[in-house]
Amino acid sequence: MLNNEKFTKEEKRLATLAVETEKQKKALLKELRRAGIVQLACERTGVGRSTYYKWRANDNVFARAAGRALEAGQFFINDIAESRLVRLIQDDDLKAIKFWLQHNHPKYTTVNRFIHEYEIVSDRPSVEERNVAEQQLAEIAVAKLEDGPEGARGQVKRILERENEKEEGGSESDKRLQFFEDEDDESKDK
Repeated sequence: MLNNEKFTKEEKRLATLAVETEKQKKALLKELRRAGIVQLACERTGVGRSTYYKWRANDNVFARAAGRALEAGQFFINDIAESRLVRLIQDDDLKAIKFWLQHNHPKYTTVNRFIHEYEIVSDRPSVEERNVAEQQLAEIAVAKLEDGPEGARGQVKRILERENEKEEGGSESDKRLQFFEDEDDESKDK
């Protein structure tokens, strides 16, 4: 029975705590709508900024409501600032006039133009580069062909001779291989 009573007291304490937290959240949202600044709203309601950000992280509904309240508060502050700026303009404050014109009239707006230069990098050579490379390769090939027996003609000749020997079985290593294979065939016959 004591366990049941203690459990009920704990539930009551948690329920009361949840109600108080909801009241704090509501008060904080009200201040956010007025101030538009998180720090100021937290100071006025006695809620720590870290608590505010924990609530935003853990409670999606509160996070959406806080975002809307901040937006409304910033709109309200912007409205007040504009009305005071207009009042200063009416009082012939030149700084206010200049500020208004720079931010609201295209004729007085400062324009920043950025010129971007792009360098195109490609792995493929251009047509000119390809033509130069082909010309150089052709000159190298002609020079090698004219070198005589040690040049390209001599190399091609040696390659063709080796190919012929392989086909005919005339190379030394092929002859030895054939010799060993012939002995194996003779031992099988016996």
